[in-house]
Amino acid sequence: MQSTKESEAGGSSMYEEFEREHFRVLQRAHAIFVERSAVRGQLWLEFPPSDKLRELRERLMRMEAAYETVNWEKNQMMEVTMIEDALDTINYAAFFIKQIERGMRG
Repeated sequence: MQSTKESEAGGSSMYEEFEREHFRVLQRAHAIFVERSAVRGQLWLEFPPSDKLRELRERLMRMEAAYETVNWEKNQMMEVTMIEDALDTINYAAFFIKQIERGMRG
C-alpha cells in the first residue's frame, strides 16, 4: 500500500495536490480580507486581540450549530454560510496573530 506522499494523482503526488488545495483555501480567505478591507479599512486594529477571540468563538459556535442541524441534501446555502464563517476564522486568527506580534493587548 502506498503512503499519501507516494500516491499519484493526475501526474503529481497527493501531497502536492493537498498543498495546492490548502493554498486555494488560504487564497479565498485572503480575497475576503481584501474585499472587506476595501470597504472597512483596517478596522480590526481598532479593537483589542480579545475581540478577535470573541469573534473566533462566535463563528465557531455558529459553524457547530449549523453543522449539527444542516440537511446536506437540501440546504446548499447553509453550506456556503458555514464555509464563509470558516474562512472568516482564518482571517480573525491572522488578525489575532498580527496584534499579538505587534505587542497589542486587551
